[in-house]
Amino acid sequence: MTHSQEFKRTKRGRRRVFNGKVQLLVPHDKWAGKLREYKAIRVKQVPHERDRWKPIHRGELINRTDIDILRKYNAEVRGLYNYYSIANNASILGNFAYLMKRSMIKTLAGKYRTHSRKIRDRYCKNGVYTVQYPTKQGIQTSEFIHSFKRRDTLLPDYVDKLPAYHRYERTNSLKARLKARVCELCGMAGCDLEMHQVRRLKDLRKDSQWAMVMIDIRRKTLAVCHDCHCKIHACD
Repeated sequence: MTHSQEFKRTKRGRRRVFNGKVQLLVPHDKWAGKLREYKAIRVKQVPHERDRWKPIHRGELINRTDIDILRKYNAEVRGLYNYYSIANNASILGNFAYLMKRSMIKTLAGKYRTHSRKIRDRYCKNGVYTVQYPTKQGIQTSEFIHSFKRRDTLLPDYVDKLPAYHRYERTNSLKARLKARVCELCGMAGCDLEMHQVRRLKDLRKDSQWAMVMIDIRRKTLAVCHDCHCKIHACD
């Protein structure tokens, strides 16, 4: 059986059309570029071989606390993953997280002037790097991000299209008030309503019921029945 594949560029990465279905892929150069941008790796070019990536410590983070270093790495890994989480191969960012974790270990080793092995023995619990830090409620723990979900289903062909705009009614919108058919002055229900409107609330005098109602609800409009509307204008 043969399968037809076609690659297209999108704003977030490559989109692969596989047998008529769409797959959104994480570009390799994006997460590799982030490693270089964060100065978490050193790339050694070897003739006739693949480039060798070596995780390195980040000197600008050495003076921070352990929890700040962990949160810095977590924020950078989580930020990239959240951006590409809809991709079919989002799990490939586990490679990015692995190299970032190695860089974090070397950064902590540089801070305490020790070996990476001792850092692993101190912070690694059940295969997860955990840092303890004091709070007002006591000692809390924070873990290095280590879970990346894999998308098994293919994305629909409209993945790059913006969703349709929907306008939602506010609970106090004019349409909802008229639809209720309840006079906001006398409370009569099931009647046809008319709108009474004033220019400014501060110009109202507190010598009439309708003015007091408008001041209390802080609204320049009042949905009233025909009789109440006539009474309002009669007072004017």
